[in-house]
Amino acid sequence: MNEIIIKYKRIKNIYIRVKPDLNIHVTAPKRVAKKYIKEIIEKRKEWIEERIETMQKKNIHDISIKKLEDGNEIFYLGKSYMLKTIKSKRENIILAGRIMYMYVNIKNDLQNNENINKRKKEVLLDIWYKKEAIKLFDELIKKYSSLMNIKVETFTVKKLKSKWGSCDTVKKHIVLNLELIKYPIHAIEYIILHEMAHLIYPNHSKNFYNTVALYMPEWKKAKIILDTFFDI
Repeated sequence: MNEIIIKYKRIKNIYIRVKPDLNIHVTAPKRVAKKYIKEIIEKRKEWIEERIETMQKKNIHDISIKKLEDGNEIFYLGKSYMLKTIKSKRENIILAGRIMYMYVNIKNDLQNNENINKRKKEVLLDIWYKKEAIKLFDELIKKYSSLMNIKVETFTVKKLKSKWGSCDTVKKHIVLNLELIKYPIHAIEYIILHEMAHLIYPNHSKNFYNTVALYMPEWKKAKIILDTFFDI
């Protein structure tokens, strides 16, 4: 089994997560013995192995999409687009059919410019992703705010390493993972609904999931999409 990394905090429960480094990260109450933690990990061995396998597949996908070369697949809202790079002083990204045209101010294809050009493409794609994500996520938050009769004061979109989102129930602020913009809208809606439901129930109780099910009866299917969409 992979490395076990334990952090002790002033909390009541033990939390186990598999992160992109494929190690098992455990957060535990301060006085819990390591022997007890290892016993719990052994009991959850099957679940942990499944999470490691899922994370491995996701890592493979993440590495492949960073190679922004013509002909490669780029994902947006659950669909794949073939990348076509066009040299241009005016930078932009345009979708036409199943092709993503990337207009980017790249330098001549010399060896010492290769890393510069690669970075320019990555930055341009991230900026475009974030612009599209903010617009879409804002629409979905407004949709569910109206349906649920609750208010989200602010939200942030950024890259998160180990979770899809989070909710500050005091400030009524939601953080959403930029990676969501690559997934089908139904899956994105589930995460937004999930985080907004925490404004009613700041836990994962039965009442919490009943609230999620009320507004999205097939939320489990959306979760499966998130877990398996990039399976190879």
